[in-house]
Amino acid sequence: EQYIKPTLEMSLLPMQHMDVLSITERLLRLSIPNTYVWLWGFYLYFHLWLNFLAEITRFGDRQFYKDWWNARTIDRYWRTWNLPVHNWITRHLYYPLLRKGTPKGL
Repeated sequence: EQYIKPTLEMSLLPMQHMDVLSITERLLRLSIPNTYVWLWGFYLYFHLWLNFLAEITRFGDRQFYKDWWNARTIDRYWRTWNLPVHNWITRHLYYPLLRKGTPKGL
């Protein structure tokens, strides 16, 4: 709140005047706090909350993500950062589209 809120408030005037340089500077200032908030949210949801629910429901497969921080390609990143979503998309979107004749590269 001490860093993000003042930066956002100072961004309103440059956005109204469409000052591209100032908008870019504000976005760069927000990139580091945004990354910390995103990582904190990832840890809170995927590591703490989902493991807590898995413990309560005695869910056996607790692999919600793999080592996405070691991904060297965007393809590897999207396959490892959120396994439940990746598996759902693969099962319910990708394979049915392949069965209907959609090319793989599309």
